Amino acid sequence: MNWPESCCYLRNLDKRRGLKDNKSFDFSSLIARLSDKDEPVFTHGKRVARFACAVARIMKYPGVEVKIIHNASVVHDIGKLGLPAEIINKPGVLSEEEIVVIRKHPGLGYSLLTQIIRSESIIAQVALQHHERLNGSGYPFGLRGDEIIPIARIITVADVVDTMVSPQVYRPALTMDEAAGEIKQNSGLLYDSRVVAASLLFIGKGKFSV
Repeated sequence: MNWPESCCYLRNLDKRRGLKDNKSFDFSSLIARLSDKDEPVFTHGKRVARFACAVARIMKYPGVEVKIIHNASVVHDIGKLGLPAEIINKPGVLSEEEIVVIRKHPGLGYSLLTQIIRSESIIAQVALQHHERLNGSGYPFGLRGDEIIPIARIITVADVVDTMVSPQVYRPALTMDEAAGEIKQNSGLLYDSRVVAASLLFIGKGKFSV
């Protein structure tokens, strides 16, 4: 299945609420391997999962789909395992060449997950799409609007919020108000407006922290 065909297939699948992923694959084993391999990627994924699942529940996603969202969130950055540590951990500004390398991680994650799961899964698609933006300014494909599958749009916002409020090697942590301001300002432009609304409700409850 090529890229346009897979996008169309997964959009239609999600519209039918068909988020049934590969049931024969034991994700607990993959998560355990990820936690052993790269603790920062694993802990970030767990926080993203907590945020994304809370937002999905606010949006009335059923439990089976929340489970898929949880698994996809935990491994969404798995492609970073294939990047040089000196670039991932660089404290200063990245060069243009280093940015090109960083932007390979969604594709690397997709390739890794499809090899491990042995099928094209929604979880692999989330790894591929979590840096896409509604207006086409994201990467790796510059997808727009409904070309981005709905659960990827949820995990995108969760990823943005957690990254902003967590300390990074290149900057200190930002405040939750700053993160809320970012997603609110770009609601409907970069981020799905329904996801942003649910995210702001969750943030307002004061139950998310790093």
